[in-house]
Amino acid sequence: MKITDIKLYTIKSGDTGARGAAQGESQYWGGGWQAQTLISNPMSVHPKYSRIRSLWMGGGQDPFVIEIFTDAGASGFCANYGGGEFACAVIEKHFKRFLIGQDPFNIELIWDQMNRSTLPYGLGGVTSMAIAGVDLALYDLVAKAQKLPVYKMIGGQTKESIPCYVTIHPDYVDAWRHRGFLGVKIAAPWGVESGRDGIKKMEKLIAKLRNDLGDDMEIMIDCYLSWDIEFATRVAERVRDYDVKWFEDPLQNGWATESNRILRDRISPILLATGNLEYHPKAFHDIIHNHATDIIQPEMQWCGGYTPTRWIAAMAKPYDMPVIPHGSSVYNYHFVMANTNSPYAEYLSVGKGTDIQPIFSVLDGEPLPVNGKVSLDPNKPGFGVELKRELLTPFKS
Repeated sequence: MKITDIKLYTIKSGDTGARGAAQGESQYWGGGWQAQTLISNPMSVHPKYSRIRSLWMGGGQDPFVIEIFTDAGASGFCANYGGGEFACAVIEKHFKRFLIGQDPFNIELIWDQMNRSTLPYGLGGVTSMAIAGVDLALYDLVAKAQKLPVYKMIGGQTKESIPCYVTIHPDYVDAWRHRGFLGVKIAAPWGVESGRDGIKKMEKLIAKLRNDLGDDMEIMIDCYLSWDIEFATRVAERVRDYDVKWFEDPLQNGWATESNRILRDRISPILLATGNLEYHPKAFHDIIHNHATDIIQPEMQWCGGYTPTRWIAAMAKPYDMPVIPHGSSVYNYHFVMANTNSPYAEYLSVGKGTDIQPIFSVLDGEPLPVNGKVSLDPNKPGFGVELKRELLTPFKS
């Protein structure tokens, strides 16, 4: 079996009709509440762009789709929610040479060639998103060729179903209390840009969350790289009575191992969860080996796909460190199903943020949580989803 062709697409619109960054409407997570509401983020320190994320987001936050075809008729695809036209260009103008004529089963060889060839300009971001698209499409193809679901190919079934927590906007907490999820994660509206006033607002918000949710659900806070050691420490001190499970990515990623290790000690017993904006396996090794987090969260659609995520899970296993992939997708679910060290998964509310709905509007058949748990169909090969081709626009380099 040899790879004969690849096809690349962008998406016509997101869940809320967002057309894409080129038209000033970011399709990040479908262009829903994650792009259109007040959420503290790395750009919040600049007042011009702090109100909503769509004001500063670019084409790297748009989705794209890659399809890979073979001479045996088997094919596979990935719909990646990050990378957009930039990732398509990397694949078309660079990675294509490593694919055409190659055996699709040689996934690790292809990954190594993509990684090594982009060391002069890659090591993260759009390049890793492009690598992830290729890698996940290859896993889909190879599993389909064997008529197996991906999770059976990478480790088998380790749990009957996958418990989930749900990521929401704090304004919508009432819509999620009684749906069976093990907890809620909220996107923090305030960070260092808001100073002491933001610390007090976070305290009030977390107190209200605990009151609204009662004692049975976990509470997690996504800080999205917008806090610092002082802000996180002072918030932690104020909210110790509310049983917060973790602060997620409070510090900016990249070379932050020592700072995260210091912060981890300061905020305990609140846990530290990191990793969704780290990209290279070497960065994850540095974090894990130096005990700079409690929970590791690779974003497999950003960090290069299943190939490096499986390495990361192997690094974390001897430390009994949970591997909870960041974000929400069918790709995450198959990985969690096959990994004993991934006890649960994230389900991300999209669109208006109040309903259980597919994460990617471009996918047909995406599994959805029922009573807070996701089940995978063992009779569906690959990732078990299909493309809604009416939403695809062929990429033109």
